[in-house]
This record gives sequence, C-alpha cells and structure tokens, in this order.
Amino acid sequence: MEMITSKENKTLKYAQSLLQKKYRKLNGEYLAEGLRTVTDMMATGLVTTIFVREDIDYQKIVKEAEQLHIKVWQVQRNLMSHIESTVTGQGIVAIVKKEVQDISTLKVSDGLYVLLDEIQDPGNLGTIIRTAVAAGVKGLFLTKGSADPYNEKTVRSTMSAITKIPIFENASTEDVKRLMADSELTAYATALHDALPIQEVKFAKQTLLLLGNEANGLSDDWFEVAKHRITIPMYGPIESLNLAVASALCMYAVRESWL
Repeated sequence: MEMITSKENKTLKYAQSLLQKKYRKLNGEYLAEGLRTVTDMMATGLVTTIFVREDIDYQKIVKEAEQLHIKVWQVQRNLMSHIESTVTGQGIVAIVKKEVQDISTLKVSDGLYVLLDEIQDPGNLGTIIRTAVAAGVKGLFLTKGSADPYNEKTVRSTMSAITKIPIFENASTEDVKRLMADSELTAYATALHDALPIQEVKFAKQTLLLLGNEANGLSDDWFEVAKHRITIPMYGPIESLNLAVASALCMYAVRESWL
C-alpha cells in the first residue's frame, strides 16, 4: 500500500477536485466517506480508489479492497482533510463511479417512482434517497435546478443508498408525459389544498409521486401532468412538514395502500 505524503500528489489532487460539481460531472465520479458507506459501496463494483488515514487501522477493509482490485492509498494525517468534508472524519474516503441513467430508455413496470421538483437542500435529498431505497422505489427523478445528488453532503446522508436506486437527473414534464403515454404510470401531485388525504388514496399499481421543493412546492407545470392531488393532513397548528418527512409519509402511504 503506497503512502501519499504530499498535497501535490496527482491522485490526491484529483480526489480533491471531485469536491466540486463541475469536476464530478466532467469525470463521472464522486467521493464517498465513512467506514460503513465505503464498505457497502465496495460490493457494487463502482469503487475505484480508497484513501485510508495513516493512523487508523482498517486492515480488514484494505484486504477486501485489494481482493476486489481496488487501489488503496495510505494518506498522511495532515493531508486527509483535503478530501474529507467532515471536521471529524473517520479517516476513509473512496472515489466512486457514477451510474448514468437515461430516462429515454426507461421502461416503466409496476411499482413506485418519485419525482423531486427543484429540491434544494443536499441533506434532504440524501435522506429522501435513503428512504426511497427502503420503500422499494424503482426510480428517482430530479428536475433541472435540483441539488446535486453526488454532493458530498447528499452522499453522506444516503448511507450508500445512492448506489442502490436509479437516479434520473434533469427530468422534464415532457419526459414524464412520454413515460406515462407508454405505460400505465399514474402521477400524484402533492398539494396543500384541494387534495385527497394520502390515507384515503388507493394508489395505482404504477405510481409516480410528484413532490415540490422546500420553499415553493411543485411548479404549476407539474400539476398539469398529474391527474390526482394528494395531501398529508395536519392535525396541529402547522402548515406543512419538512420535505424529507413528507416524502417518507407519502412513499409509505403508497406501499400501505397496496397491501
């Protein structure tokens, strides 16, 4: 296992560049950090490189990585902060390949799909991705202007779930209309008013949940796509819920309606 002792090391500098969206997009790779996350991702075949801080003993994961032909670098303690996004990191970071999805080739089957319209908070997005995997969501669509799903905060929040669900970026109303025309996909738009409570809905066998962003909700164009409006009842003096919480309630309401 080779040691990185200089901030000028090319591999370290490349990893550091992946903290910026433009380089993630250019190279089709991103960073993931934390022992559990990196360990889970290794099995996907998407991890290309692992960095381990010199003062931490991760012999088991190093051995597994080498068996999978993943390059492992040991990094001096003072240099690890160049690629860790957390103040008190666990001393392990991986370079991971993106899985690029093409919405034009997607064939919809029975199940649950989710669309997020211009979601802004990376932490919310990460939590929703993790919940979507738990709820058995078959595909996640992000519209143009949404937070980058490969942002380090998003990836950290997913706890490796980002590698377990197809994510389609820059989805448009035209994309979704085409999917609906070619399948039995039924769209349900979340709304605050003039909508049916989620617990009263019998969701279609091919369901698409449309969820708006944290500040403004769904844009008008998406209400034209959806045949149905759904809402989460508020039983106390509050208008709405955090987007990640609302998404989880809606996803599980769909699953429960199918029981």
